[in-house]
Amino acid sequence: MIERTQIPTDMLAVDPVQSRDDPWTGDQQDQELAAAVEDVGLLQDIIVRPADHVSSDLSNQSGTDPEYLIVAGSRRYYAAVQAGHETVPCKILEKDDQEAAWISLLENTERRDLSEREIANQLHLIYELVRPLHEPDVCPQCGTAVDGETGLISHYGHSNCDSQPIEQADIRLDESVNGRFTTDRQARRYLADRYLGRVDESALSIIEGHLRTAQLPPVLQSLFKTPEERSEQERMALENHGIDTTTVLGSGEGHSKASEVIVSVHNTLTDEFDEIDPTDAVLKTVGRLRTKDTSEKEFERTMRQFRRDLLAKAEAENTRQQTIFEDVLQAHVTELREAREELAPSQPFRRVDVRAPDKERYNRWYAQEHTRRDVRSHGQLIQQLYEERLETLADQRGWE
Repeated sequence: MIERTQIPTDMLAVDPVQSRDDPWTGDQQDQELAAAVEDVGLLQDIIVRPADHVSSDLSNQSGTDPEYLIVAGSRRYYAAVQAGHETVPCKILEKDDQEAAWISLLENTERRDLSEREIANQLHLIYELVRPLHEPDVCPQCGTAVDGETGLISHYGHSNCDSQPIEQADIRLDESVNGRFTTDRQARRYLADRYLGRVDESALSIIEGHLRTAQLPPVLQSLFKTPEERSEQERMALENHGIDTTTVLGSGEGHSKASEVIVSVHNTLTDEFDEIDPTDAVLKTVGRLRTKDTSEKEFERTMRQFRRDLLAKAEAENTRQQTIFEDVLQAHVTELREAREELAPSQPFRRVDVRAPDKERYNRWYAQEHTRRDVRSHGQLIQQLYEERLETLADQRGWE
């Protein structure tokens, strides 16, 4: 049974497993929320758990000694404090670290409040709580020695032991091993089931993409945060590499192809170019190959080709790695510039304000297209038209 009560604000602190990077920054959105709470109070309970339920390996970073930890609703809590509330309405849940982390992720995801970076990091936190700490060395059914997860899977294929193919069989935590799965694949299937509600290969691919994103250095993860969520240090780092800090890569709501290509390029630079700082090189590449006029699809395609060309040139030439990187990057910058110059004369909507009063024929067409495509803004319509034109030119001219 869930207990609901008013709890003094000085008895609360943010839970170390909650999913927000920066629950309260004091920006305009935060101030608007505080004003709303001051006017009408908190209309939704804050979800908390007893502080003694947190495990010893997740230390409280609040610097206080609270009785309850906020699992979901940290922004509402800070807004209430700023509005002068001495108590806040709470739901008290008796949950361990793993369940508390899930509640924080799912509650905020349903509210569409988390950035792609926050989702990735929260899934990684849960993954670290349930993944096996060691590779399996014996079959859990017959005790035969195996060489890790690969050896266990091979053993299942050459013995009478059952690999538990039933869909739900390997996504329930085995309490006999302290809440951890036997294999890494089981842990990932568990994440897919709890977060996406399915365990097919597509779902596993999404989870794996999130986990890869969470492994990126923080400044690269900030590429997937909204402009408001970035810290001053993150904004400065992006600006220093010519990256437009008013935009965000990916959907901002979950796994995206943009994060996949960033991870891929970063891994390539890390594994194959030991003379280059991979983080700095990725930021420089993004700054040069993505502009306000670049669509998401065009950026993804360009980054994939950049990675392939980088590897090919490194294998073919015995040249300094920095020189190879600079040459390939400049070649792609030049190619993009030439493509845009070639596209401009044949793109009728480029630099045209279709909503202007003196463009009546555009106004009628604009209204029809806006309704037909069911887009939310002028910018979305223009982006769709731009991407379609690029795809047409790519098909006509054999661009890869």
